[in-house]
Amino acid sequence: MRSTIAKINVANLKHNLQMMRQVAQKMEIMPVVKADAYGHGIVEISRILRSEKARIIGVAFADEAVKLRESGDTGEIFVLIPGTEYDTDLYCAYNLQASVEDFDVLKKLSHEAHSRNMTIKTHLFINTGMNRDGIKPEMALDFMNRAVELPGIDMFGILTHLAGSELEDRTFSDHQLDLFDSVLAELQNAGHSFKYIHALNSAGTLNFSDRPYNLARCGISLYGYMDYKQLSDKLNLKPILELVSKVININTVDAGDTVGYSLNYISDAKRRIAVVPLGYGDGYHRVLANKAHCLIKGRKFPIVGTICMDQCLIDIGDENVHIGDDVVFIGNQGEESVDAYDLANAMGTIPYEITTALKWRIPRIYL
Repeated sequence: MRSTIAKINVANLKHNLQMMRQVAQKMEIMPVVKADAYGHGIVEISRILRSEKARIIGVAFADEAVKLRESGDTGEIFVLIPGTEYDTDLYCAYNLQASVEDFDVLKKLSHEAHSRNMTIKTHLFINTGMNRDGIKPEMALDFMNRAVELPGIDMFGILTHLAGSELEDRTFSDHQLDLFDSVLAELQNAGHSFKYIHALNSAGTLNFSDRPYNLARCGISLYGYMDYKQLSDKLNLKPILELVSKVININTVDAGDTVGYSLNYISDAKRRIAVVPLGYGDGYHRVLANKAHCLIKGRKFPIVGTICMDQCLIDIGDENVHIGDDVVFIGNQGEESVDAYDLANAMGTIPYEITTALKWRIPRIYL
């Protein structure tokens, strides 16, 4: 096996699920495993979540759901991004729950389901202010009145998505949820009902669990992170991924010697440079060079030069580091740690981007 691996802590995953269930109170948790379970491995993560009684799982696209079905998953799977005319056959062939916003697509889905003598469960997506997915609130009643007449269609759920649930200022989120609640009331007063009513992501579940919904879509929190570290600390979340490798070579350079591509790092003294087989081809971002640190023997060392496609270079100075020593890029070693927040801060981004970037060629080991 390759020396660079991602270790997935199963106990921490189960812990995070339990923490979110406590926060969600009366709401059921829909674990979101899109983007290869945020880089952690969609098939194995889903198996673990199913073993923890996750009844319904969320993905972004139908092909992600197909991968789960072909791995043997028989539970409920909801596709968050509204379906298109190009994938209606997949929803029927693999019995997937669809998010809908386009009535023409819904009619095609109806035709496909009816031709197979089956019923497809769909969720009506309401656009309450993010202006990405969903129909306008004023269109909801007419849409529902027509939708319930279509053969092979069960309007099973209703949802919206918050644009800023992680923000301290709750004004816009409250506005979105109030609008969603008013649409829901209008539809219910007209005789429509829904099995699943959902609007909250991980941060929304933390901040708005008093809302009258019965399902919460939790993604990043299950993997131990939130938009901000203060939020994950508040929830006592535990990162589930550790990214580790080994030193495979050590070079000694003198003052004035260059290190790596593009001549953008010149040594100012005699020092030792460790070579580690992790690069941007693995999803460890090139822009982290000369910004990020890794851990060797419980100490932090800077990543220098230019991160290559398959390798990176570590300035180990004159420390007692040897070929074969363990290197931690995400995780703990001794009393030191590096997490996805550290890398995200170095890049000016969010931890989601750090874990989802990790490529398939890094083996995932579930412990």
